[in-house]
Amino acid sequence: MNIYCYFVEPASYTLDLAKYVYDQNNIDYCFIKSSSYAKSKQKTCKLCLQNQSVYKRLKHLITIFRKHDLIIINGYNNYPFILTFLFNFFSRKKKYIAIESDTQFAIPKNLLIRFAKWIYLNMIFRNKYVLGFAGGNFTHKKLFSYYGMEQDRIFLMPMIVDNFKFYQEQKQFPTTFTFLYVGRLVKHKNVEGVIRQFNRYFSDKNVILRIVGSGNEGDRLRRKYASEKVLFLGKKVVPELIKEFQDSSCFLCPSLFEPWGLVVNEAMSSGLPVIATKYVGASFDLIKDKETGFVVEDMNDFGAKMLDLYNDPELLIKFSVNATKLMKESWNYGLYDNCLKTVIKRINNVGKFSY
Repeated sequence: MNIYCYFVEPASYTLDLAKYVYDQNNIDYCFIKSSSYAKSKQKTCKLCLQNQSVYKRLKHLITIFRKHDLIIINGYNNYPFILTFLFNFFSRKKKYIAIESDTQFAIPKNLLIRFAKWIYLNMIFRNKYVLGFAGGNFTHKKLFSYYGMEQDRIFLMPMIVDNFKFYQEQKQFPTTFTFLYVGRLVKHKNVEGVIRQFNRYFSDKNVILRIVGSGNEGDRLRRKYASEKVLFLGKKVVPELIKEFQDSSCFLCPSLFEPWGLVVNEAMSSGLPVIATKYVGASFDLIKDKETGFVVEDMNDFGAKMLDLYNDPELLIKFSVNATKLMKESWNYGLYDNCLKTVIKRINNVGKFSY
């Protein structure tokens, strides 16, 4: 079977995924964009469509469609997907198109947007040649099923990072209890909310909050909250980022909206317990009922759980051990590879699809 993949951007996690899964299985791929916010020092010699003329992009899409049996596309609202779907719709020789998505299920509040989304996704997801590659087992799969995709065309294709970059043989907690945030400093990441909870509970304790990242909220937050206990460190990448994880006690993910949150994978691989809001996609598969941290309802609960972990060293260690074990033994490239091979077997035995 000939397989091809369109990755959105050459970010660290996509380059690692390509290296450890796609290259190992001799699956070719390209990138839609030529750059990424999640920058990487890794170089790629693969094609970036953004650098091509419109004519060359279209020629590439047509060539890939003709030569491959399964085409995997990250997302369902970019031009490689839309054009590939249209090619397939009008073609006599049908191909399988897999939508790889980390989007959580959510019904838009705006009625017009809700109706447009329902029409668009129903048209796509009900097509028997379209498969759903969900980043997680719960709300991510629900997106596909809610809009009409049959269950036997929905597969787990887990959101993965290179866990081994972050592993420690034995987690060493710092002398000063250290909370860590890593991510963009923008409104929906809710960094201000977590700073307020930190100042509420830890102003008189030997605890620090380290904030790694940049964004349009950075200057304002720094002016308002920077202190000896609240440290703004700017943006960092590997290997400096690895050291931040390894030198911390607990990771905080206070987002008001987060499709997945690969930084949770990185933190847990480093042996960090995680406190996350219920809006973080990774929380369903990696934290809830896994004893690797806490999933909270609101920021008051968030602050209370921060205090709980600070006051309970045994629970902190338990969560740390469980986090490392989960990432090392389960949620890794081996899982992704097995999920992908399951899809290939199902396509080769199409009688198992309910047509």
